[in-house]
Amino acid sequence: MPLVLAACSQGSSEAPQISLEEVGPGTITEYQDSIYMRISFYDKDGDLGENFTDDPNLFVLDNRLGIAHEFRISNIVPGGAEVSIQGELEWTINSVYITGNESSETVDYDIYVVDRAGNQSNILTTPSITVLQ
Repeated sequence: MPLVLAACSQGSSEAPQISLEEVGPGTITEYQDSIYMRISFYDKDGDLGENFTDDPNLFVLDNRLGIAHEFRISNIVPGGAEVSIQGELEWTINSVYITGNESSETVDYDIYVVDRAGNQSNILTTPSITVLQ
């Protein structure tokens, strides 16, 4: 599932809407544990997802580093039909590490999706997760 940046209005009625369902665990050991994330989505015109390119359309931005983990959501509605869709997406972030010289630090992520028309969803911020050495 890839994430893509776009310069489109977030307030568009055609933009997908997402909600944070689950993030965890709250504490991990660097390089050993993964962070699990799950969101729900609603897209009025059904154009979330892509089958014809490898372009990312789901983005998870590490707010410590400003680096995005990019994922690709496959096309959910076949044949380009314009129907409302909703569902859930889940993924993991592997190999999380401490960026400074401390024995622990916290990290949070911003999450958003972009549909085929370039409409960016609302942005979710996860709760902080503690990363231990």
